[in-house]
Amino acid sequence: MTVAASAVPERVVLAARPQAALRLYCVPPAGAGPECYLRWAPLLPPWIEPCSVALPGRGTRAAEPSLTDPAYLSARLAAVLDDWTDPRPYAVFGHSAGALLAYEATRHLRRTHGRPPSLLAVSSLSAPHIDAYSAGLPPRLTAGLEGIRELVGPIPDQLLADARLMAAACTPLLADCLLLLHYRHHPEPPLDVPLALYGGEHDPVTSVPDLQAWNDLVTTPTRVQLFPGGHTYLQTETKALVDRLTETLDPALYARAAATA
Repeated sequence: MTVAASAVPERVVLAARPQAALRLYCVPPAGAGPECYLRWAPLLPPWIEPCSVALPGRGTRAAEPSLTDPAYLSARLAAVLDDWTDPRPYAVFGHSAGALLAYEATRHLRRTHGRPPSLLAVSSLSAPHIDAYSAGLPPRLTAGLEGIRELVGPIPDQLLADARLMAAACTPLLADCLLLLHYRHHPEPPLDVPLALYGGEHDPVTSVPDLQAWNDLVTTPTRVQLFPGGHTYLQTETKALVDRLTETLDPALYARAAATA
């Protein structure tokens, strides 16, 4: 497959804070662009610079062909995260399909001797080594609107009433579902990176045991932190999630700084 040179993730700075001590990269969930994290900027303290990534075929880049190769995208995402022009520590948060890209980008950085994140935070996605994607996604993709609602939450009436709008909204979602279905986990040693695990209390897509299984992939296990809601809990529990993540980032930042001093 030939991939255009421009088909790479692009950094999006949600609120420029050049004096911030830490950059936080938020990788969008399935079908979404960086705009889904705009509400995070005013909720984060000044010492965190909120960033995201724009992927081909999603959000403002919806006119571009979507890419569904997880290895290609995660390698290019790694180059965005480990920015040689910015020596500040960084953390990465990924929700849904974004969690897989964040994890694989971190593994790619280790393989290439890049700079690891101070924290890897994953949300609402089963651990990649337990083969849950091929079992859980096809039934939802064949269940019509109810299956789609489980993945993205409520669907506005104006989308349901316009077939073209509905197609435009569903195309990037389906692309990210294909990305998950294309994924094959290759065992490597556990990551020596602090981990945070988040999820919804009533998530029909990702169970608590499937979230807990992420602990198999790191050297220091952590507990799952749950919030009210389902698979898209971050839409309704934004402040609670950002507050919890901020509390985790502070000690993670200084622990990583001490380890690399």
